[in-house]
Amino acid sequence: MKRITLIFLAFFPFLKASGQAEKLYGGVAQLDITPKTGYPHYRNFGTAIDDSLYVKALVFRQGKAEWAIAVCDLLWIERELSADVRVAVSAKTGIPYDNIMLTATHTHTGPAYHGNIYELNNHIRKFDGTEEEAIGMNGYPAFLKARITEAIVKAHESLAPVTVRQATDSVTNLSFNRRYIMKDGKVRTNPGKGNPDIVKTAGPIDPELHMLFIERASDRSLIGVVSNFAVHSDTYGGTAFSADYPGVLARRLAEKMKGSFVSVFLQGASGDLNHFNVKKDSEPLTTDKIGSGLAERVAKSRSAGRMIPKARLGAASEFVYAPLQAYNTGELSWAKDADAESPYGETGLFKLRRPMKIRSLERIRQQEAIPPTIGTEAWTLPVEVQVFRLSDEVAVVGLPGEIFADLGLAIKKASPFKTTLFVELTNSHIAYVPTKKAFSQGSYETLNSRLAPGGGELMVESAIRQLKELRR
Repeated sequence: MKRITLIFLAFFPFLKASGQAEKLYGGVAQLDITPKTGYPHYRNFGTAIDDSLYVKALVFRQGKAEWAIAVCDLLWIERELSADVRVAVSAKTGIPYDNIMLTATHTHTGPAYHGNIYELNNHIRKFDGTEEEAIGMNGYPAFLKARITEAIVKAHESLAPVTVRQATDSVTNLSFNRRYIMKDGKVRTNPGKGNPDIVKTAGPIDPELHMLFIERASDRSLIGVVSNFAVHSDTYGGTAFSADYPGVLARRLAEKMKGSFVSVFLQGASGDLNHFNVKKDSEPLTTDKIGSGLAERVAKSRSAGRMIPKARLGAASEFVYAPLQAYNTGELSWAKDADAESPYGETGLFKLRRPMKIRSLERIRQQEAIPPTIGTEAWTLPVEVQVFRLSDEVAVVGLPGEIFADLGLAIKKASPFKTTLFVELTNSHIAYVPTKKAFSQGSYETLNSRLAPGGGELMVESAIRQLKELRR
């Protein structure tokens, strides 16, 4: 009852005594967050700046209700970054902490601003100083935190009466499930183009491209375009800083639609999706093709978009205690010994990722997790599930981690809202979130996951429950 009461308290103040809805206010802002050349990069150290990285913020207000989303051209959002920004923004704007969502585009050509990112490719870095010195170079972590905070505050300061158009398209040629069932019955991630042993994909894609066109009420000028699609942002490659295809999307939209507006890209459930088509004669998908292809669909959809007749803001948030994977003291000792041979007989990336996962789990136990209590065996991790309501027809769901498409689709299918935008990588880093079925099949994503089987399904249940409560 307490959770429902909170939602109702947030909901009823939005309506005037006459029963007419309050005006909807919207604000957007973007700020450059590109590090200097030489700063740690996901793959090594940044050798160039091919295109700028941004934080893009969106705020809606109606009556006393407000919620905000900020998306950054980063690999992911670390929990402490999210917490610090949300506390600061709430103090400066009055937006409730629970009503602020931070997320990332998941670009793999962004900065290694935290040890969890730096560690991913540290085996190829050559640096005389410590990891802390590299990450702290030029004061970038503090700069990043300040810029994200400033962007949301600026968006809040720019609030003005707006209307919103909503559109949805289906895009089936820019995303592929990267997990395949092979002839030997095993599942492999990215088995290679034209591999004759491929039987079929192990899961679906999510073809929905959701769009929100935010227009100033006074003159119908466009101030923001929200696009929501699911495909891994790992198409660019190299060690130059780049926003990957979301950056191309923003630039192409600026060319096609003119005017001064902010392109806000929200990454969908793409934990098991990427741009690689394994068919033998398929044409490679480039960063430009994906970004330009999405921009073409978005630009064409504005005129066909349906005006949301009556906004009605709402927000809900809940922590789910997801079970973590277990490890023993022997595995931890092995994981901390860089020269030790793998007891699992693994090579290549798998040999690197398994000990890294165990070290990560140890840090999570020390910093964030809840120990087993009476009647339980697993350590659990508090993970936040957020749901934002724009109208009786449109809602936004945010989950942490790289979510498998099946989980995002399950939320959309059960949602009482006609249009549900699903956003992954929100507020904290928990790596991959596979389905129970995927855990039984194995391969790269399940090896990298920190959660035990069932953790993803717990988050899905929370999201669906909150969506239904908000809709009521």
